[in-house]
Amino acid sequence: MKVLFFLAPVAAFGVSLIGQESARYAGPIIDMHQHAEWEMWSSTRLCFPAPCTPAPTKAQSLAELKPRTLRAMEENNIVMAVVSAPPRYVLPWTQGEGSRWLTGIQLNNPADVPIDELRQLFASGRAQVMGELAFQYEGIPIDDPSVDPILALAESLDVPVHVHVLGLGGEPAFPIELGNPTRVATVMRRHPNLRIYLENAAWPFLEEVTSLMYQYPGVYADISTIAHLFPRDVFHAYLQGLVRNGLGKRLMFGSDQMLWPEVIGEVVDAINSAEFLSLEQKADIFYNNAARFLRLDPAQIERHHEG
Repeated sequence: MKVLFFLAPVAAFGVSLIGQESARYAGPIIDMHQHAEWEMWSSTRLCFPAPCTPAPTKAQSLAELKPRTLRAMEENNIVMAVVSAPPRYVLPWTQGEGSRWLTGIQLNNPADVPIDELRQLFASGRAQVMGELAFQYEGIPIDDPSVDPILALAESLDVPVHVHVLGLGGEPAFPIELGNPTRVATVMRRHPNLRIYLENAAWPFLEEVTSLMYQYPGVYADISTIAHLFPRDVFHAYLQGLVRNGLGKRLMFGSDQMLWPEVIGEVVDAINSAEFLSLEQKADIFYNNAARFLRLDPAQIERHHEG
């Protein structure tokens, strides 16, 4: 009976908002998911079904990637972005850029993580986000005991954590079950004060991520690669399911820009073209939810909207 009582208002919330066609959102955007690395990514962009049509233009170097990314951000009114990579890539990228980028420390194997160096990066303010954590590519789930010291550090410093959950590249060490968001529930039981967000809104685990986010209000999700990786109808169906389930206040924009800056505009268009979203819901996804999650101060929010 308790479960039925809880679900009823959530269903009503979804019905009240879905189906309201809205105008295109044109305000400021926070991008919670960019990258500043070169060696990790394949030169061939993934998409399903292949080939990508039209194929976006790949940057040929990091020196080319940064100005093209900045241009795409300006064209789409992206006022702040979380950009992640290993320290040797991301620290030079964000140095001297003020509040335009938040520095995320990408970690690929917990065995290679120097905890003391990480602590210093965050304590000194040189980094602001732990992640993207992509341990699943090494066959290590987020709830593995080897990851626990990293998450404990993030919790102790109140640093947001960005977790990779989607594996579609045919990686033999990354079976789909390693991305199941129910594993994050184990993490949250160990570290109840974590601020954590899941990339790609934990596709394809709609019911699992809904259950997780109902139980743990500190868990958010970004909408990123699935918006340009899949056919538009597939993305919209998943996004609509998330919003129908009452999660519209915890979804955040993310482009997952790697080597193809054009995808930033593609993801903006994919969300703006969702006719089932109200303008208010678009504003939440594009800006408001991330501002809340990142705990931006009112003066900074005002500057972003004055732009």
